[in-house]
Amino acid sequence: MGRYNKREKSSKKRNVVLFSALSAVLLALLFMPKDALLMGNEEEEPAKKESKEPKHKVVKLQPDNESAYEDEEKSSESSQTAKEEEQEPSEEIGIDPEKEADKKEKAKKAEEEKKKQAADAKKKEQAANQPKINEPIGTSQTGTHTSSYEEGSVDWNEKLKAIRLATGLDENMTVWKIANGGGPQKSVAEVSPDGKPGERYTVNLEWVDQKGWKVTSVEK
Repeated sequence: MGRYNKREKSSKKRNVVLFSALSAVLLALLFMPKDALLMGNEEEEPAKKESKEPKHKVVKLQPDNESAYEDEEKSSESSQTAKEEEQEPSEEIGIDPEKEADKKEKAKKAEEEKKKQAADAKKKEQAANQPKINEPIGTSQTGTHTSSYEEGSVDWNEKLKAIRLATGLDENMTVWKIANGGGPQKSVAEVSPDGKPGERYTVNLEWVDQKGWKVTSVEK
């Protein structure tokens, strides 16, 4: 009976010690930080991930490749700069607005002068083609004048010139006659355009000393 009581007391003591130990462990777990509990798992995860990733060769970027990237950036900057320069005003490419305006003004004046000269030349031509009546044409003859009806002579040729200037006909005109016009210093002529015998002109001429022949009348 005594032995039984001793065993029972010894068993109760062990149970109390075990219960106290379990209680202490539980309390320690309750108050322990969560990071300390997860630390073990976190240390294992990287190892697992590294084992899952495929092994591959790592190539370090060489200086040449780096310079290639730098060249590409420089090229991009150069193209951008070129575009900006294209958009700059014309003064940047050496065109002076004042000089350009002066150049245009000079070209305009030169064109106007050219037109004026052409107009003057046309007026002179028209004036030269105008019939010259009662106006001596000039002469190369000197001394006492004698009217000549010899074809090809100086006096004959001057008569033809006076007739052409009065009628507006050219050198190809047809001369039907040149004869005495009623006095030693007067003549009369009949002429027509080349190939048009029906369009005859009757021209009266008179000599002016030192000044040549002049046409006094033209009848068509």
